Order: sequence, then C-alpha cells, then structure tokens
Amino acid sequence: MSRDMTELNTIGHYLLAGLDSAREVEDSADQSAKHAEKVNIVGAGGALTAAYEQLRNAAENTEEHLLLQNAIRRFYKQLFVTRDEQLVRASGSELAVELTLAGYIVNNTLVKEQLDIVSTLAAEHYAAYEQLQQRRGINADTSTKWLLDTLSVQAARIISPAPKDVAFINFAYSYFEKTIANDTKLFGKVDEDEFSAALFAAVHKALLKSDTATIRAGLMARYQVGADELERYIAYNQHIDRLLAAPVEDKLYRIVDRQGAPLRIVRRMIEDKPDMLQLLPRHDAFLDAFEQQVNKEYAQISQKVNRAIVRSVIFLIITKFLVGIAIEVPYDYWAHGSIVWLPLIINLFFPPLYMVALRLTLNLPGSANTNALVDRADVMLYGERVTLEKTRVTGRSYNSAFSVVYVLSCLVVFGAVMWLLLMLGFSLVHIGIFLVFLSAASFLGFRLSRLIRELEVVRSASNGLTFIRDLIYLPFVVVGQWMSEKYAKVNIVAMVLDMLIELPLKTVLRLVRQWGAFIDDRKDRI
Repeated sequence: MSRDMTELNTIGHYLLAGLDSAREVEDSADQSAKHAEKVNIVGAGGALTAAYEQLRNAAENTEEHLLLQNAIRRFYKQLFVTRDEQLVRASGSELAVELTLAGYIVNNTLVKEQLDIVSTLAAEHYAAYEQLQQRRGINADTSTKWLLDTLSVQAARIISPAPKDVAFINFAYSYFEKTIANDTKLFGKVDEDEFSAALFAAVHKALLKSDTATIRAGLMARYQVGADELERYIAYNQHIDRLLAAPVEDKLYRIVDRQGAPLRIVRRMIEDKPDMLQLLPRHDAFLDAFEQQVNKEYAQISQKVNRAIVRSVIFLIITKFLVGIAIEVPYDYWAHGSIVWLPLIINLFFPPLYMVALRLTLNLPGSANTNALVDRADVMLYGERVTLEKTRVTGRSYNSAFSVVYVLSCLVVFGAVMWLLLMLGFSLVHIGIFLVFLSAASFLGFRLSRLIRELEVVRSASNGLTFIRDLIYLPFVVVGQWMSEKYAKVNIVAMVLDMLIELPLKTVLRLVRQWGAFIDDRKDRI
C-alpha cells in the first residue's frame, strides 16, 4: 500500500473523533453566544488591578495557562473567608468584573448564563465549605484546598472553555493506556482503577503541565463526583491525595514525560492549525505538516529560552541587590567595619554570567531528532501496532556504584567551590549567599534545558563541554530544586501581596464601584 493510501489506526480515529466533537462544542457555543446578551463591564481601577496582577503573577512564577484559574482561586478564597452566603450566591458577576479589569477576559465576551453557572457552582462549594468547617476529623486547610481546587478549575472551564484540550488529553491517555502495561515488576501490585487514575494524572502533568488542582478536578469529573455529594466528595479527594503521593504516579509521569515529544507536537498542531481535521486522514500531508511544526517549535523554543535567560538575569541581579542591602552590607559593617567589595561584586555578577554561560551549552535538536519524531507520529497515528519498547518504558538500570560515585562527585564539587571562595576571602555568610544564588541560577538553567528535552526522542551525545557542565552544575541543580519546592510551599512574597495589597486594594475598588453604581441610580431618579 502506498503512503498516500495509509489510513488512520484506532488511536488516530480516536483523535479525529475527539477533535470533531470539540469543534461541534465550539460551534454550538459560538452560536449561543451570538444570540445571548453579553456582559459589559464598566468599573474603576482597571489599570491598577491589571498592574497588580502582573506583579502577583511574577511573584508566583506559575505556568501561563494556569493564571486565570489561580486568579479565580484567590477571589473565592477571599470570598469564603467573609462567610457571606448571599455574596457567594451572586459571585459570578463580581468575579467577571475582577477578571475583566485584571485583563484575563476581554470585555463583552461573557454571557449571563456562564456567570449564573459559576454562581451556582460557588454556592454548592460554599455549602460544602460550611459543613466541612464543622468536621473535626478533617483538617480545615486540607478541605478548603479541595474545594478551592475543584471550584477554581470548573469555573475557569466555564469562563474559558477548552474542548480541544479535553480531546487531546483523552487521545493521549488512550495512547499510553495501550502502550504501557500495568507491570507488577515495574509498578508493584496496583489496582487497575488506581493505575488508570495515576496514568490520567501523569498525562495531565507531563503533557499539559497541569497543577494538582487541574488534575484533581479532572479526576473528579471522571468519577462524576461533585461538592453537592459531600461524603463521596470527601472520600474521593482523600483517595486522590493518596494517589498523587504514590510511587506509581511518579513512575508513570517519568515514562509519559520521556515519551511525550510527538504528542506535544500534535497538541501544538491542534492549537495552531485550523485545518487539523482535514489533515489527519491525509497521511503524507499530515506528516509534512508535522515536520514543519517540529521546525517551528525548535525556533520558538530558542526564542523562549533567550527571553527566559534575560528575565532570569534581571531577576538574579535585582534579588541579589536586595539581599546585598538587607544582609550582606549590614553584615560586612557589623563583622568587618566596612564593605568587603570582592565577595559583594562576585556574588552580584557571577550568577547572571553563569546563566549566560549555561545558555551557550544548550543546543537545539538536529535533523535526526526531527526524523525520529516524524517516524513516531507515523507509527502512533497510522501504524498497525502501537507499542513502546521495554527499554523506552523502564529506562536504563545502573550499578549502585554509579550512585556512590555521583554522591562523592557532588561532595567534591561543593568542597572545591567552598575552598576556592575561602581562598578569595569569603566569610561563611558570603559563601552561603553565593551557594544560594548559584543553586538558584543552576535550577533556572536546568528548567530551560527541559524545554529542549521535551522535544527530544534522540538524545544528543555529550561532548567535553556538556560533560563538565553537568558534573559541576548538577549538584547545585538538586539544591536549587529543593529551594524552589520550599519556596512554592511557603511563598512569603505572595502571602504578603495577598494580605497587604490585594485584599485592601480589591476591597476599596469594589466599594468604589458600588458607590459609582449608587450615584448612577440616584441620578436616574432625579
């Protein structure tokens, strides 16, 4: 059979059907919106609110596609604290005002029906919130997190639907369900339902970069459990918490992440190509378009890495300047009676220069990787048998001696850096600051390298430069990752912004808007 006559396999037809359904949902929503009355937002404080949101999002450093969801979460977190059920029942309209003024939603795009659904959802979750606050056996912070997770994600989907993402997740899940067996040697003894849920979570996390809230809401939707069924809601949330902490989910995430490159390209094609439904059944045309998308992704990643390097350098310089003023300079005057310039200058300039040097070691994949991606897409969507080789699933196994040598090499690197700094006249405080910023820079650089690795199926061979880079910076990457995880759990900057700026700011702006509405009403009566 010629390549032009090659037909979609079962997985390919599943993707085609999913995208067709997504198109029908979008067309239906567009038709309904044409005949529905749009919600027009008029209010004070738009520029101020939008500027604050930029600052708040920078402090949180989260994925761009999660910003709307996080803004909704903060809104309802503050609203639930007021314990005002009447406000919650009418919260959809106020939420629309805040999201529009903050720039998350274009004005005159929402319809009243969407806001009514959001208000109903909020009322259901608030009723559950009131009941869970009375439960002694369940931690109040944990139960509140559950409710804010599911409410924020569901509200975001109503306000900004993404049926194509749903179609893609179902397709990716079906692909890995067929290619990854529930192997007791690899995963231990895992129940099939638990394995399926863990695979669903892994696909979300690896391919859509979903957070815990998105995964929780997705699993609850699969189980068809809502906040109005409180006992089931509690039981399933507890089950999800255990599942996300289980080793099977982490192992599946690593497998999906390693094998996800062709699926990531397919997702970008779904987003970028309006003719995807017409392309899929045409084997040669689709693979040509797929290859073009791969090259486009290479160029975009290069630009994204360059922009991220600039932002990271600015972040490091500003943060180091603040740390210098707050800690380093006062310490120098206290311990030495004057500023010790050499450690101060090195701590200021070395981490940014180090990040720039790391960028020089990051290379885009070559033509061999492009050809391998095209071949994977061909087999995935048109092949007769869709399987993964065992070595690609389980990964390589190494002798424990490698782990011992790795630990020793880390100790040697840390020891050598500290010895060198002591020779340059650094004190322990200066050394601590240097190691913190070097670890932060290393982790930032590593995260940028992950952008490239996400599109690799043919790993580039290490040369002398990359070998030395990995040997030196991997120990600091591990420390930087640990610091990042701790910062994410206790984001002091975000907490301060929420308490000292966001709550007072939005309360004042809400009162200003209410006063404006009152004045307009009084003028209408004259």
